[in-house]
Amino acid sequence: MSEEASFFRSDDDEDGPGTRPGPGTPGRLRLHLNESPYGPPPGAVDAVREEAAGHLPHYPDPAARTLRAALARHFAVDPAMLTIGNGVDELILLTALTFAAGPQAEVTCTERTFPGYGEAARAVGARLRALPLTPGYAVPATAFAHALADGTDLAFVCNPLNPTGTVLDRAGTAALLAAADGAPGHLVLDEAYLDFAGPEHDHALDRVRDGAPALVLRTFSKAWGLASVRLGVLIGPPERVARIERTARALPFRVSRPAQRAVLAALAEPGHLERVRTGTARSREHLTKSLDTIGVSVTPSAANFVLAALPVADSTRVAARLAAEHGVLVRDLTLLGLPGHLRITVGTVPQVERAVTALAAVLRTMEHAA
Repeated sequence: MSEEASFFRSDDDEDGPGTRPGPGTPGRLRLHLNESPYGPPPGAVDAVREEAAGHLPHYPDPAARTLRAALARHFAVDPAMLTIGNGVDELILLTALTFAAGPQAEVTCTERTFPGYGEAARAVGARLRALPLTPGYAVPATAFAHALADGTDLAFVCNPLNPTGTVLDRAGTAALLAAADGAPGHLVLDEAYLDFAGPEHDHALDRVRDGAPALVLRTFSKAWGLASVRLGVLIGPPERVARIERTARALPFRVSRPAQRAVLAALAEPGHLERVRTGTARSREHLTKSLDTIGVSVTPSAANFVLAALPVADSTRVAARLAAEHGVLVRDLTLLGLPGHLRITVGTVPQVERAVTALAAVLRTMEHAA
């Protein structure tokens, strides 16, 4: 198994579905995949049940016309500026296939980030260029601007940045969009976690609505709590969206009927996002303060996870012991070039307290053994 595959794997299902406790059971606490502990809006659950009861033998609408119209209203864009996919991961791959296929092409991202960008580059045969993060583990906006000016074919900017949670300010976003204007390549802002950061950080989409030459990715897997049904959204200039849709014709039924129905129902309950955002912010603050009391420092985060720097070097062993001894799953970041660090999903306050208590116990025994 590759390092990237290991990063994506859900350890809870390592031996196959049903062989270990699921996400609703007390045995395992899943804080390794940035899933929402609040679940989806109730209407989305009912919609999936109804769809499964009556339509599992039937193909979905390949154009997803009803859903696309609803999403266009939600994001306040023309429907021609929007397409959907089987999660953001598929849209990343489709974008790479469209704009950066072949050994002469270059894909740029940052070091120490979501492995999907590198996987997509390798899948389409492009060269991968990884930019160092700035101090504080933030997106290097200036370096990305230079890469676009130098002619990179495709630049993926993760904002808020996975796995650090740092977020671009208005000036950084403006610098990226200015560099993309007239550049030969394409800027993609992956904003899978922006729903947690709040409207005050929604700089890129405002500019794209007004014609900025960039693509924005959003997802219903995170704050909306619909990771299982897989629905990603790409928004950008109509001519670029149309090119990606031509590539996607090889996958005519890629967004399932349950996914389309679930998201339609979720959009009818917009208050869900604010409730999740408020609960996440409260739990994130509690997690940060609690980790500090046991000697674990945290990078300020705008997402539903935190980057935790441990007082011991062997984060792989810490993560393994948390899982084996306490049933707490977190993400060891050694594979991303951050040994000694964990990415911990922000759960509810009781989940935070369970995780911190378990981590304190593991660290205490490791420090005594040393």
